[in-house]
Amino acid sequence: MKNTTLLLLLIILVTTSINCKKDTDSKPDNPYGLPNATRTGANTFAYLKNGVPQIAKSGIYTMAGNVTNDTLAISASSGDANYFERIGITIRGNLQEGMMYQIDNPAPGYRIIGMSTNKNCLGYLGSNVINSYSTIGSVVLTKLDKTNKIISGTFNCKMPIPNCDTLNITEGRFDIKYY
Repeated sequence: MKNTTLLLLLIILVTTSINCKKDTDSKPDNPYGLPNATRTGANTFAYLKNGVPQIAKSGIYTMAGNVTNDTLAISASSGDANYFERIGITIRGNLQEGMMYQIDNPAPGYRIIGMSTNKNCLGYLGSNVINSYSTIGSVVLTKLDKTNKIISGTFNCKMPIPNCDTLNITEGRFDIKYY
């Protein structure tokens, strides 16, 4: 009886310590160094551009989002002192959490992923800005909370850049608390 009680206590102790360890592990949901695809308003916006991680810094200048009159608008910037790159996502009408929106037509104003930059594959363009729109891709809204003002989702697309190769944007994720 004494051995049975000790064995039972040992099993409970091991099981409890394993469960506690699982709860504290926060492993990335990708092997690329991007932030996890969260749904908490963590103010993250990141993607792979031709396999290279791109992570926007949080802040009103570099990241913004809004939902107005059933239109979603999100944008984020990256770059350095010499160039900028801004990605914007717009979906107009029928906004629903859990829905996948196909981006297969660059019709401005409805479902688009666009990029503005002052750098192309040939180098820094100075004050010139290139605007490009995706020709194929998708956006999934994983959270659309108008009460707490949180927009979360994932995206991917192919985007031709004038005088350059097409950019392949993959593993995109955003989780923005808007005002």
